[in-house]
Amino acid sequence: MAKLGGYMGKILRVDLTNERLTDEKVDEATLRKFLGGTGLGAKIMYDEVPGGIEWSDPRNRIIWTAGVLCGTRAPASGTYAVATKGPLTNLFVASHCNGYFGPRLKFAGYDTIVVQGAAKRWVYLYIHDGVAELRNAAYLLGRDTWETEEMLKKEIGEA
Repeated sequence: MAKLGGYMGKILRVDLTNERLTDEKVDEATLRKFLGGTGLGAKIMYDEVPGGIEWSDPRNRIIWTAGVLCGTRAPASGTYAVATKGPLTNLFVASHCNGYFGPRLKFAGYDTIVVQGAAKRWVYLYIHDGVAELRNAAYLLGRDTWETEEMLKKEIGEA
């Protein structure tokens, strides 16, 4: 993380339509120019989502991105952003959240996850030790959040 000044320098791209995951390197100049989670999210949206695309269109992007200080010892540094087109305005929106997700994203080796497309089957994204995969989620249908969390923890060995 230190060589890029708080960044990992890597984006995970998730194409749900083709069930394809790819890693993309981000150069230091881009990370410095589009600072923080919202900055990088705005750049990706501007570059990749043409005007006129509706918020619910599979060509839209949903972007989870952690900022420069995320995962450090700085106070309140557990913040990450989720950027996309909002359903109310159909314009760019970014929401900021705190918790363990942002630091865990960084510790897994990524600054950003960009999701696009429409899945043909129920899947969830699993990231562990820098390896990402889409896993079958059909068995989770109809479960409430507590049951889902318990079942996923059992599946990955954290129960």
